[in-house]
Amino acid sequence: MKTTLIVESHLQLTDFYSINLHTWVDSQTVCVKQARFLIEYLQNNETKPELIITKAKIGTEHTAEAIYEYLSKEKLNIPLIVIGDSPLDKTQIPHLNSSLEIKELIQASAKALNVTAKEMAEKAVPDFFEIPIQHFHLIDFSICNVFREEEGSFKLFIKAFDEISPHALKNLIGQGTMSLFVEKDHRLKFVTNINQEIASKLELKDLSEDEQVSAVEMSQQLLQEKFERLGVTPETVELAKRNMKYMVNSAKKAPGLKHLLKRLLKNKAGYQFKHSQILTFVSSHLMEQLNWGNDEQKEKMQFISFFHDITLQNSEQARIHSEEELKKSNLTENEKKLVRNHAQLTATLIQNYPGAPVGVEQIIKQHHGVTNGVGFSEHYSQNISPMAIVFILAEDLVESLIFPPKNFSFKTKISQMRKTYHTQRFQKIIDALETVTL
Repeated sequence: MKTTLIVESHLQLTDFYSINLHTWVDSQTVCVKQARFLIEYLQNNETKPELIITKAKIGTEHTAEAIYEYLSKEKLNIPLIVIGDSPLDKTQIPHLNSSLEIKELIQASAKALNVTAKEMAEKAVPDFFEIPIQHFHLIDFSICNVFREEEGSFKLFIKAFDEISPHALKNLIGQGTMSLFVEKDHRLKFVTNINQEIASKLELKDLSEDEQVSAVEMSQQLLQEKFERLGVTPETVELAKRNMKYMVNSAKKAPGLKHLLKRLLKNKAGYQFKHSQILTFVSSHLMEQLNWGNDEQKEKMQFISFFHDITLQNSEQARIHSEEELKKSNLTENEKKLVRNHAQLTATLIQNYPGAPVGVEQIIKQHHGVTNGVGFSEHYSQNISPMAIVFILAEDLVESLIFPPKNFSFKTKISQMRKTYHTQRFQKIIDALETVTL
């Protein structure tokens, strides 16, 4: 097995590197916290790593530069990948914006380790896939069955969704057990869950702007899955508050919509996350412009922007905004039923959410133009609340900002919206929407 040397001071990020490099490119990892410890490792070990991954800078240390200088001085031909920006030659040394962008990390690592995409795809995976035991300390339960090896056979150790006992893990480690196993068909689902759990526990203030986006998106995916399985619990509420706080603060800090769009669109985050984040900005702006808007209603719009699609499972489902789009989609019948009912399901979920702003359930039900939260409407009755109209218009604009048509212009979009939503109730809010600057 190949070895990758990781230079990272953040313990949870080293776990992230370790599980993904093990899974995707079959590389074990050795982790050190600073350049000087890496140099000591290279000096004291005859066997050199096949790859080094390092942060550009750790604290005040210019880590990547120090490592590059040592490798050059000692004429060590070890590939180097840098996380973050550094003065090193980017045409020769791969630089990644974020340590949490799995696809880019694995592509760069595979290239450095001379592992082709074909080799990764065709690699024979044993029926029981090995997971280093330390990773089980990152989760409270496993989303699939976990096995231990005993005398050449695999015996069930933890059933899916049963609690993982830290005491039992400690005993196994004491007995010399270094790995547990999951069935090969579940390995990627298991590793994805590990990634999400790591992301949900990261201190966002310790991360770069790009890494914050990636971390919150992964923890948001985890939240969706936990809401579906567990409903409203202290655990899901805590995670929701963390993620929502980030989205609200990120919207507040953005100097303008153009800056926020640029940052999100260059990031690899999925549609659902971008959609909710930009909606938070636009709906908050509208509450500031409307003469009946206030801080309480702004808080409601932020809450709805965060939660409105929380019961949907993926971006393909979330991008559907009409009955016609739903009929043309390739979703299964069960998925179509979920999309058709998601507003009602979300409103029901929110009824049990402690401290939810008063009345948000009704607005969530109406966010596709119907009053009962089932299906879609293009003809809006007088029973649709003004807050729901704000959200409907904001969502329409945000869709065009994320996926702009050819020759898109904000002025043309506003003109089209005035023709589509021609009643006076909508027109007044479009007046406020027109004050958004790009």
